[in-house]
Amino acid sequence: MALVVETGTGIANADSYLSVTDADTYNTNHSASAAWISAAEAVKEKALRLATQYLDVRYGGRWKSFRTNETQALAWPRADAIDADGYQWKSNQMPQRLKDAAAELALRVVGGDTLFADITKPGTIKSQSVTVGPIQKSIEYMGGYTQVKGYPLIDGLVKSLINSGTLERG
Repeated sequence: MALVVETGTGIANADSYLSVTDADTYNTNHSASAAWISAAEAVKEKALRLATQYLDVRYGGRWKSFRTNETQALAWPRADAIDADGYQWKSNQMPQRLKDAAAELALRVVGGDTLFADITKPGTIKSQSVTVGPIQKSIEYMGGYTQVKGYPLIDGLVKSLINSGTLERG
């Protein structure tokens, strides 16, 4: 299935915020890995779909303003959104920072990152109690791993596109 790139018109079947060509350019100019350079077009398209999905799921509900139309497939474009400097985006404008974030995430996917990895280690066990009859189990963790994988560069890229000065960590 061909990649359908959002152009700023609110496409009903769009599945990516940028094209493979634009992702190639971004990754070549920033940090293209051998994995990205040698990846087949179909692999890059899949990575861009996952990157776009991650952005919409991770930051969904916190994007500034509102979608330009109810039939668009993705969270962007947005209407009446104001950037960090107080300038209004045109409703048919796709922010470069959003595209850059998608390119960065796609690069990670091609490199083997799953983005939405299941958490298998909830943390260090502080105490554990087991009762055999009528079966009871209690585990208390200290510290522990966050339940949301963090991408500081992605958070920084989209910070001006979301409502709130802080990013919550799950």
